[in-house]
Parts: sequence; C-alpha cells; structure tokens
Amino acid sequence: MPSPQPLTPMLVAELVGGIYEAALDPLLWRPLVERIEAIYPELTIMLFSHEAGATDELSVVLNYPEAALRDYSAYYFSNSPFVDFVPRNQVGLPTRSETIISKAELFRTEHYNDFMRPHRLGLHGCGMVLEREPEGWASLSFSDQKDDVDRRAHQMALLGLLAPHFARALKLRRAMIAARTPGTAQQAVFDGWAHAAFVLDAEGRVATMNRRAEALVASCNGITLNRLGQPRSLDDRCSRALDTAIVHCRLQLADSALNGVMLPREGRTPLHAMLWPLASVTGFGLPTAPGQVLLIVSDPEDTPPGAVTWIARRFGLSPSEEKLADAVVAGVPLSDAAERLGIQLSTARTRLKAIQAKTGCHRQLDLVRLAMSVPGINLR
Repeated sequence: MPSPQPLTPMLVAELVGGIYEAALDPLLWRPLVERIEAIYPELTIMLFSHEAGATDELSVVLNYPEAALRDYSAYYFSNSPFVDFVPRNQVGLPTRSETIISKAELFRTEHYNDFMRPHRLGLHGCGMVLEREPEGWASLSFSDQKDDVDRRAHQMALLGLLAPHFARALKLRRAMIAARTPGTAQQAVFDGWAHAAFVLDAEGRVATMNRRAEALVASCNGITLNRLGQPRSLDDRCSRALDTAIVHCRLQLADSALNGVMLPREGRTPLHAMLWPLASVTGFGLPTAPGQVLLIVSDPEDTPPGAVTWIARRFGLSPSEEKLADAVVAGVPLSDAAERLGIQLSTARTRLKAIQAKTGCHRQLDLVRLAMSVPGINLR
C-alpha cells in the first residue's frame, strides 16, 4: 500500500473544519469520511451511531459490502466482540483491534467465522468510541486486509488528533437534535460552541449567532454589526478584508489567500476570524439560502493550554522558534515580537520562515489555525 500523506497542519485543520461543519449539517458526514478514505485508499471505514430512534445521517460506511452491512444490522451486531468492548473503552481513546480481542480468540468466534471471514472483512483495525450517552453511542473504526504497521500507526495518530474535536462536535449535534422545535433550534445550534459563531447568508449578513457571539458583539470591541447586519471590524481596512474573505469563502476559492482576518481590539490582542463554507444546514430550523458561510471568531488569549508547546514538540521547533511561534499565535505583530524577544526584525523573519517550513504553515494565519486545532493534552 502507498504511504499515507503526511499529517500536515493544513490537512489536520481541513479535517477539523469538516468535523464541525458536519455537526451543523449531517449531510456533510459522508464527505468527511470520504476525505479520510482518500488518505488511506481502500480502507474500510465505519462512522456509526447506535441509538434508538436516530433520524440523522451519522451512519456512514465506505468500502463495506452491502450484504455485510445487512447481516451486521440483522444479527452480527449482537455478537460482535468489538461492540461488547464499547462500554468499557474510554471515550476518545484510539484503540487497536488486537487489544480488544487477540487473533487467536477472534478466530474461535461465530462473529469471525460466520460473518467477517465470508464477507472478507479486514482483521487489522483501529478505532475509537466518539461518544457514549444514555441515548446511545457512536464510534469511528478503520480496518485493513493487510497489517501495514506504518499505515496503522498513521491512523492511530490521526484518530488522536481528531478525538477532542469529534467530542465537541457530537455534543453540538446532541444539542441540535434535542432542540428541533420551532423558535428554539437556531439558538440551540450554537450555544454550546466554544467560540463566537455566526452563520452568514449570501449577502454576508448574520442569519444567526450563538451567545458567545452576542456577547462579543455587545462588547463593541473587536467586532460589531452594521445596520445591514454584516460583521464589521473597528478598522475599515480589516472590514474590507473580512468582506473579501467572506466572498472568497462563499465561492469556495481554495487558492484564495484570504480565508481569515485579524480583528484589532482596544488594549488587547486581535481576534482571529476564520471562515468555512456551509453547503447546507437544513433540518435544524436554520436559514437555507445558498452561499452560507460559517464565521468563527476566536480569542488568541484563549488558545488551548500547551498548544504551542505541542506544535514545538510535534514539528521539532527550537526553543527560540517556539517563543516566536507563541507570540505569533497570540496575535503579536512580527515587529513587536522581535522587540519583545530582543532580536532584529530580519532575524524574526528568518526564524518565522523556519517555523513555516517545519510546520507546513505558509502564512501566519495557518499557524494560528493549527494552534486552535490541536488537542487539549497534558504536556507534563
């Protein structure tokens, strides 16, 4: 099998964005799973929700025979050793299949002999429980026909990076399912979001926003709404840049250099505005006009603890590079960061280029996006 593409910052950021988009629009779960399969061609993937009365699309399978899926639903779900393991497995913990049941034990089971073997299902798997609630549980699993050590290690690493984002996205999904009643759905969609969140229509006007966004707008420090309901910065140039970024995002111009904007604040580090296109958010009482954009405004002062340290360890940054990366992620202009660190601006530029080369982040914004996407881990 060919080696999987490296887990670059931009790849991880793309998948993280896809997770949150799918939480808003269940029709996007399948494109997310297809994107993962593109990393591991021919991989059997199951994103599956086991819950009573489930009506949304959190059940996506790729490279899984239809006959096997029918047999699984009709009977073999009940005797699967992997399903039996779910109540005991820690949520969000990537696990290899052989740690659940050894091959020798598996080969003696009805599940293997009457189901996995006839349907030629791969033995070499890994996966994790995404959520476990009284209403049911959800899981994501991968399986291969061959035991490719490097490929499986790559899959385990990817699952570890995505685990915290799946957890947050599925909490949001639960809130939306519970709130599918007229007049309350729009607000419930976003109230559990960790950052200020806006859905913008094709004209760039706010269609709905969460409570964090309402509080941010009310503070009038960093972002406001004009009389048309369009987001505006305190700086006119930043407002124009935000408008351009929204248009480029809505048109899904992948090569655009403007997929995010810094929003200055008085007396504090700038806010970071990042955008994703939303194909649709139907089914939750939200606006359904084409060209919608999801705008997330994050505060760099709330960057996940240890994020820059994680980046430094993951990509081999030197201590001096880590200090500069920390300043950049906090929204400090490069000239100010150079002065703060006691180095020349030319040295800071050279150091930043080295950081970008190591992380694959071609712009400062990409580095910020990476820091906001890393898992909340304990680095001690």
